[in-house]
Amino acid sequence: MKPKTLALVLIAAIEFASPLVENVATGGVSMTSGFGLAALAAEVVLLFWWYHVDKKEHGYRAGPLMNGGMLFMAAVALPIYFVRTRGWRRGGRAIALAAAFLALTLLLGEAGEWLGGPPMRGWSFSPARAAEPGAAPPRGARAPARPHRRSAGRRAARRPAGRPRSSSS
Repeated sequence: MKPKTLALVLIAAIEFASPLVENVATGGVSMTSGFGLAALAAEVVLLFWWYHVDKKEHGYRAGPLMNGGMLFMAAVALPIYFVRTRGWRRGGRAIALAAAFLALTLLLGEAGEWLGGPPMRGWSFSPARAAEPGAAPPRGARAPARPHRRSAGRRAARRPAGRPRSSSS
């Protein structure tokens, strides 16, 4: 497998596996969790590796601004890089393929989160999460019934006219 293809496959695999593992392990997915940040760091390294190999293939000498842009603002730097290395027509196609790859990775992330979620719904592998107030009850358990409360507007509408409002209602 070519290094560029391997980098893209690894990015897609991380995008799928990270939310799946995080959802199974913690019961939820967050971009700012340790799992999310580790996955982001790995994906940035893999994207930079892809960029470095592609740069060699096209004989492009990038300056520090382009290299830094790839590390910190790839959404802006990547389309500029595609147009500079491939021209407007082929660069536009490369941008469209990159957007399709981005959509694919987003779908893979959602699929990973979904696959890690439904079988585990209501179950918690983390004792801290199980003790949290508002944590999901075990599967099959009924939630406690809430007392019925009337809104203040409905109470006021039911009060007979001329009767003073009391603090106990």
